[in-house]
Amino acid sequence: MSNVYRWRSNPTILARLVNANDIQTWKSKQVILKPNEACAFIIDGRIGDIVSEKIVRNIGGGLGRYLGDMLGATATDRRMLFAMTGPADISIPFENNLPNGTKVQGFANLRVQIRDDDIPKLLNMFANSAPILDRERLIKVLQHELNNRVIAPSLSLCQSDEDLRKPDFQEQFEMRAEVEMRATLSTLGFTFLKAFVATNSTDNEKIAQLRSELSAATQTEGAHAEALMERIAIREAATLRRIECEVSVAKAEAAGRVSVELESELKELRKQEAQWEAELKRDQGKSELKMKEASHKTEQAMALFEQVQAKKRERIEQQHGHQNQRMDKQNDLQVKMMEMAAENGALTPEVMQEFLKQQTAQKAVDGSGGENPSSTIGVQQAKVCDSCGKAVQAEWSTCPYCGFNFI
Repeated sequence: MSNVYRWRSNPTILARLVNANDIQTWKSKQVILKPNEACAFIIDGRIGDIVSEKIVRNIGGGLGRYLGDMLGATATDRRMLFAMTGPADISIPFENNLPNGTKVQGFANLRVQIRDDDIPKLLNMFANSAPILDRERLIKVLQHELNNRVIAPSLSLCQSDEDLRKPDFQEQFEMRAEVEMRATLSTLGFTFLKAFVATNSTDNEKIAQLRSELSAATQTEGAHAEALMERIAIREAATLRRIECEVSVAKAEAAGRVSVELESELKELRKQEAQWEAELKRDQGKSELKMKEASHKTEQAMALFEQVQAKKRERIEQQHGHQNQRMDKQNDLQVKMMEMAAENGALTPEVMQEFLKQQTAQKAVDGSGGENPSSTIGVQQAKVCDSCGKAVQAEWSTCPYCGFNFI
């Protein structure tokens, strides 16, 4: 709304004195007073009504107000004193020393309030200053008095830094502030509600805090170190256990591999043994087969040999028979020839000698033509096998009956 007048443009403003004659607009202004705002009208130097929680219309400006001023139908001096009636906290900084020389800094907080009946007293603030009262201006007005009459005496009763943190110090400060500042605040239009002091950390407290932080950091570091050692111990135990497990697994795997290798070697040995047994059986079969073949061949050879010997004996017997017949015939012929020679008177010593020579030569020829079977068999059967006792040929190196080797 363009016709609304705002007297408070900053949250730090506590009160403001407005001259209605300075509001010059063609449209009349109005102000809306909130529950924590109040306004006192001052007309021609006299304090009029004090209003709150309402809309005050026609506070300034407008054509009617202009015409009234021109005709002298309105008041000559019209002022409005606006104020915040809610509680307000005023933080006043200070810096002082304790009796032991410790420097103390902080803020003294005063909680004050402007009541509706005390609004006209604010004119004392605007008598020789700007028509705006904010927190900063109020701090400047109260700081020196508060520091000398309340803060310094309160700190003088503290013997150490610990006394600043005790509840008794706050109670003494509040009672002293109420007693010493009530009159001043009442004169300015403020009502004292509460007071407390907030001090910053002193040097000794900072040192103690630093020591505490260092101790806490040391304990924290020690706890971290212990936790780290425990984690390292746990990791070490876990690593050792893992190594033991790996060693056990490796031993088991090695034993398994050895068992597998032994089983494989055993299988190979069994396979080789079976192969050797098969080869042995094969060789035995071959040997038996060869022995059977050799025995069969020997038997065949012996049968053939017997056949040959029988045929040889027959042939020798036939040769002897023929030889005997021929010799008998020759002898008969020679006898007949000798008888014929004797009959004819031709039997001389030379004829006898020639006859004997021819007979000797003929015997030699007959003797070379055949052998005596009995003598040949005797020579052939002169060698006997030492193992089986059977007769063998002299030129044989192995017995054909038992396989005995003569060499």
